[in-house]
Amino acid sequence: MSAKNLSPRSFCILGLICVAVIASLLYITVSWEKTLLGTSIALVALVCYIIFKMSDGWMNSVEAEQMKSDQSRFTARIDRYRLSLSALPEGVVLFRQGHTVEWCNPAAEKHLGIKLTTHLGMALNLVFDNPKIVDYLESGDYSKPIEIKSQEPGRILLLFAVVADKTHFIMVTRDITEQRRIDSMRKDFVANVSHELRTPLTVITGFLDMILRGKELDEKTLHEHLCLMQQEAERMQSLVNDLLSLSRLESKDEQESEPPEVVNMAKLVASLAEDGVALSRGRHTIDTDISCNQAVLGQVDELRSACLNLVTNAVRYTPDGGKIEISWRYDPKEESAIFAVQDNGIGIDAEDIPRLTERFYRVDKSRSREKGGTGLGLAIVKHVAIRNHCRLDIQSEPGKGSTFSLIFPKDSLIE
Repeated sequence: MSAKNLSPRSFCILGLICVAVIASLLYITVSWEKTLLGTSIALVALVCYIIFKMSDGWMNSVEAEQMKSDQSRFTARIDRYRLSLSALPEGVVLFRQGHTVEWCNPAAEKHLGIKLTTHLGMALNLVFDNPKIVDYLESGDYSKPIEIKSQEPGRILLLFAVVADKTHFIMVTRDITEQRRIDSMRKDFVANVSHELRTPLTVITGFLDMILRGKELDEKTLHEHLCLMQQEAERMQSLVNDLLSLSRLESKDEQESEPPEVVNMAKLVASLAEDGVALSRGRHTIDTDISCNQAVLGQVDELRSACLNLVTNAVRYTPDGGKIEISWRYDPKEESAIFAVQDNGIGIDAEDIPRLTERFYRVDKSRSREKGGTGLGLAIVKHVAIRNHCRLDIQSEPGKGSTFSLIFPKDSLIE
């Protein structure tokens, strides 16, 4: 056997034996009696045997400690992996051979309604009530994910599986509720824009076709048709302008905010009251209450646009003879300043209020179109509120009226 083939343990044992032999030979050399030779040889053998046994036990102890250290490091590594998987927003379930649960993270428990302490070692059909999950996992065909309903109401999950090795496979669930909501909003947006543009375009092209075909119209009818075409063109222009405004606001939400300006809200509210009177044309009583002298930090053009939207909506949807109050006041209890537009109009059902800031959402679609709204005003107000660090609040009761408010926190106010 060459030296290259010797293990570190063999080198150690060989070295100890050599030391013992050399020590015994030295002892023999200095011995005066030849009779001690046999005793010395026996002593050498005994010493070698004892050293070998001691070294063997020592090396076994070292190896055991090394194995124990390796096992400890391995266990620590597994614990770190499990800790990392436990922090994931995706649900992860590990199955062993026989399709029994070996481990899962908290997200999986939340998504699927399972408990590791309860379902450990249990088979698929005993863990999941949803046959769609069981059929998918037992099929072995994981080339495409499936969509399922979460145990959390209203949540949608994307579920897929990955084969880890011959004895294990992993199931992963991902919450795609928000993605599906955005997809739905995108489809609705395209459909709504198409619908909003179809009506005015139909009116305009119909009248133009009538004129081009040379149909004779009296002056009064022609004037009426031209006025209607102008109204529909203005409606399309308003829609396009609101779409562009909303697009700009959403783009700014994703970028760094512009430096804030000092906005004199008292002056702005007084100007908005004049706009409200002009829009109403004497059909409503419009009052103002400007009891707060504090200004705010924000973007003046954006805030004016949002506040004007609230005033315009109040004028549009409050019946003739109704009352509208535009106010700017300080609430010491909340330590905030509030811009509010209150009316005594028809009011809004509670179930409709959370959806009012959605694009093109209308409580009464036919009435909104009749009043000339684009369905984007409150969506614009919501984005302006987000960008200017204030909050849109809507209070309403059918038959009694509504109050739309922009609430500015203490941090946004300046003397």
